[in-house]
Formats: sequence, structure tokens, C-alpha cells
Amino acid sequence: MRTISDLRRQSVPATASQTAPRPSVPGPGPDDTLSERFVARASALLGGRPSRRSFLVKTAVVGSALAVNPFDFILKPGTAYGYLCGTCSDGWTAFCCTINGGRNSCPPGSFVAGWWKADNAAYCCGAARYIIDCNASCPTSCSCRCSGASCDGRRTCCNQFRYGQCHQEIRCYGPVVCRVATCTPPWRYDPSCTTSSATDNRTVNHGAPCLPGCAPPPSEIDKKYASLGGSGGFLGPVVQAERAITGTDGRYAIYRYGRIYWRPATGAWEVHGSILDVHQLHRGIWGPLGYPTSDVLSHPDGRSRYSRFEAGRIYRWARGTFAVHGAICLRHEANGGVTGALGYPTSNTLTSSEGRSQYVNFERGRIYLYDRGNFEIHGSIFTRHEGLGGVHGRYGYPTSDTRSTDRSFYSNFERGRIYALSGTWVAGVEGSVYMKHESLGGVHGLLGYPLVDTADVGDQRGRFGRFERGNVYSSNVGTCEVHGPILAAYLNRGGPRGLLGYPVTDTYSDGTLRRQRYERGRLTYDPATGLVTQD
Repeated sequence: MRTISDLRRQSVPATASQTAPRPSVPGPGPDDTLSERFVARASALLGGRPSRRSFLVKTAVVGSALAVNPFDFILKPGTAYGYLCGTCSDGWTAFCCTINGGRNSCPPGSFVAGWWKADNAAYCCGAARYIIDCNASCPTSCSCRCSGASCDGRRTCCNQFRYGQCHQEIRCYGPVVCRVATCTPPWRYDPSCTTSSATDNRTVNHGAPCLPGCAPPPSEIDKKYASLGGSGGFLGPVVQAERAITGTDGRYAIYRYGRIYWRPATGAWEVHGSILDVHQLHRGIWGPLGYPTSDVLSHPDGRSRYSRFEAGRIYRWARGTFAVHGAICLRHEANGGVTGALGYPTSNTLTSSEGRSQYVNFERGRIYLYDRGNFEIHGSIFTRHEGLGGVHGRYGYPTSDTRSTDRSFYSNFERGRIYALSGTWVAGVEGSVYMKHESLGGVHGLLGYPLVDTADVGDQRGRFGRFERGNVYSSNVGTCEVHGPILAAYLNRGGPRGLLGYPVTDTYSDGTLRRQRYERGRLTYDPATGLVTQD
């Protein structure tokens, strides 16, 4: 790392008063104690012409500090500030707070032009202290002079020099007007500054009464940023320094490629890339996702990067970057998340065309959120439901997740149920046919599983469902089941479009016989003979 002595400061010619030799002060002797050596060394750093009286006063101040803790005096700013001051004759530029009304920032007519650092600074709690030069803008109106302050009486507008790590787009510049002292790295203080560093530890204890003392400890956002590599990490340099979020207990900072958010309940976490874009699309921490509760992570399945939030997740994978939040997120997680039956999201939250529901599409299904709850459907049941018009079709909205029976999977809907067996056989029962089937015990009852979807008979009057052990017919004369030998005889006679018409009763017992009545006749089955007769 280069030092300032390597780069050699350049300055305009000094006045006679500026080149006057500094008076000597007593130095440490070979037999002095450690405290006496510290007193002599500290006294030598006191500015001004030391008369015997002033020297004794200054050494008394320093000595009182050393009597308490000599090392503490050397390492930390205390009450003995005299040795931190400076005059025009020391060649350094005054601090900005001295000439800028107490403000530790570049005054009007100047700009942040370059910087160096001093290590192990007591003023920064042992961390590096950064000195930022404010050079005069062009055209330059200031002139070389002493600041005139009682402590920080150093030069202003005298040193024609520029390190140039900041605002490199500004080519024309005047002398250094003043110096900003800060514990904040310059590339965070001003995003135009680069991280190219120079060091001069001679400035570690330069001071002025208007400068702050030891900075507060680093914030949780500072710690997170440092752990991610600071400006050299993937977030890049600071664009907006850390600040409070109005109306909340949170804070945030903006970087070139991302953000860090913090609040007491969640901690400090970064968000970047397209995940940050989607978070902002959802109104950031003010939206349904809230604050992040993790950094951007790699999923164990190797297919995605994702971030967790207070009320949801955002996934970035091969088909895009999508958010899942609120009740839909909870339902997705309850069903195994991205490694479950639904897989990864393929959309953000959408609103149905009639405005009744919100939903999210996934690789193998969908989750709906509406006035009756939130439910998922997936696989071949989802495909069949979509093929039958989805929520706008005959079945309406799901009223359960996809469930399993001893032989199949099924989903309940507002107006029916769809079954899937072994992922290949899919059939739905809906309307009055579904209600009749359920009244007879459903798939575990008289009729068993459906073999086809409920369909129209084709005569503009009725609908039917075909099951493993019988049929159900629905018309304006009622909804009835037909099964066994009577069903076979009924179908041989043309079924509902034949001579008998629609059934008006279920199959019923009459002594040892089984009978069923229709619009235009009756069928009777005699178990003793195995015959079905019509009357």
C-alpha cells in the first residue's frame, strides 16, 4: 500500500509566517520514567510557542491524563486535546468543521476529490480513520490563508494537490479547501470514490474541537456488509448510506447491486439481483412479503436461488423469478414446497378474471385463495379440471387439497369431485349425479369409482355417470341409480333414449324380486331364474 510520504504532497509557496521554524520543547532524557517520557513526547506535540509557564500548564494537563492511564491517553481522545491541534506552520489543511460552521462536510464551492487513511485511530474506536480532501471547484474563488481558529489554525486553500480517487469526471480543481474526518469508508461516504488507498498514520491524532470523538460501534447492517466483502463483494459500493425506514423499527442501505434490510425481529439480510427486482415489484418491505429473513440462498435441490421473507419466498430458477406469499405460501409449504407435488412457481400471484380469487401457477398445479379458503390441485386432476373449464367450468373452485384414498387421488370442488387412479385414469362426478353417488357411499359404496366424466345423454333432457358397478341418470323426473342385471336389460332396451325413458326410482326390493320403475314401464329381476322381465 502506498503512503502519503511516497506520493509527496505538493503545495503552493508558503508565506514567511508559514515557514518559521517550530520552537523546541524539552525532550525525554535517558533516565526518565515511562510517564515522564510520555509527558515529554506529548508536550512536544502541543502547538504554539511554549513559554515556560504555558509548557508547565500543558504538561500538567497531559500529566493528569497520564496519571490515570498513560496508555489510554495515547490511544483514546480524552481531556488533553492540546496535542491534537495544529497551526499554519505544520503544512496541513484545516478541518472542514472549523471553516464550515461546525459541519464536517465539504463547504459550498468545493467537492470530494480524494482521500487517505490513518490506521488504529482512537477517534474511530481503533478502526481506520479516513481523511477526505475537499478541493475547490473551478473557477476557484478562495485564497490561501490560515483558518484563524484557536486550536485548528491550519491552512485553507493553500495546498494545490489532489489524490483523485473521487469524482474523477471532474478534471479542473483548485487547492484543498479543508479536510473531512470520518470513520466511514470514503466509497460509502461518497459513491464516486474508489477503494484505491493511501495511508499516512501521522494524521491519526489530528483534531479540532468540532470533530466527533469515537464513532458508535458498527451497526448490524455494517457488519453484514463487511461479512459480504464490503464494496469488493457482490453488493458493490454504497449508493445510499444506511438510514431509518420511516414509520417502522427497520433500517436499510442501498448498494450498487442490492440492498441490506434490518429490523430487530428479523436481523440484517441482503437482497440482490432479480430477487430484489421482484421484491420491489411487490412494494418491498411495505408489500405482502415484508422484510427478508435470510440472505439469497442456494436451494439444496440445485435448481434455484431463493430468499425467505416474513410472509413468503421468492424463487429464481430456470423459468424466471417469482414470489409466493401469504396464505398461498403457507399452503405451498404445507404440501412440500418446491420439492413437493406442486414444484416451483411459474407465476407471481394473479387475480382471476371475475375477481373472486387470487392464485399462483406452479410446475404441476395451482393454488387458489378465495372466500372459502386456499386449496391446491395438481397433476392429472389439475389437467382434467382445466380441460373442463377450470374454476369457470362445471366444477367451480376447489374446496379441498388433492387427497388420497385406498386406490386413488381426488379433489373436491364446489359442484363435484375428480378422481385419479395411478396417474392415468381420471374421471369426474359433478352436479346431481355426484350428490346421488355420495348418498350411496361414494367410491366405497354401491357403485364404486367413476369410469367416465359425468356427461350429457344427448337428448337435451338428462345427464349420466358411469361407475364400476352401475350408472346414475339425472333428468327432470329425478336422479336415480341403475345397477346389476336390471342395468344390462335397461341398456339393451336403449337406456334413457329407448322405450322405457328415464328411471323414476332406484332399484328396490319387492319380496325376493328386484324392481325398478321408469317413465314408461318397469323392469323386474328374479334372482331365482336370473331373468329380467318388463311390464
